[in-house]
Amino acid sequence: MKRVFLALVAVFASIVAFAGNPLKVTNSTVALKQFMKEQANATLVIDWSKAQYDNKKSASAEFGTDYNFIKDDCVNKLIEGFNAKSKGVKLTKDKKGTDYKFTITVRNLDSFVNVMGFGPRWEAKVWGTLKITNAKGGIVAEVDITQAEDGTDYVRREAFGKTFMLLGYKIAKLK
Repeated sequence: MKRVFLALVAVFASIVAFAGNPLKVTNSTVALKQFMKEQANATLVIDWSKAQYDNKKSASAEFGTDYNFIKDDCVNKLIEGFNAKSKGVKLTKDKKGTDYKFTITVRNLDSFVNVMGFGPRWEAKVWGTLKITNAKGGIVAEVDITQAEDGTDYVRREAFGKTFMLLGYKIAKLK
């Protein structure tokens, strides 16, 4: 019994050790930890104009009629996830009266069926960049998003929204 317990602890420790953060701050003019605690409003813009699916074809061609649903769902879920974890800055779709602008440029999307767990579910991944600017257009921070994942759902188009929600959690905890 002791060996089984030690084996489980070792497995969980290795999972935690290899779990990576998809966000890498490439440029910052402020201390992000303090910035995220500031009582301010920010608007969210997601640029899908150059989004590819699996680096092979445009996302709009891949998703067809689901494309607009995916775009709207991702905006809503990222705002929901960010605002749930943020202690200061709050995201909104409204541009009036906001102090900052968060612009996410989506470069690539991908999805696959994850057969592990409680039945097969779709898992979505996203790559891109996040640029935070102030009201005057000055850069506050630039963040590279590399393979944000783990958003799963039984419906493929909804898995992307779940990934963006998890991404929102991580953006709110930027340091």
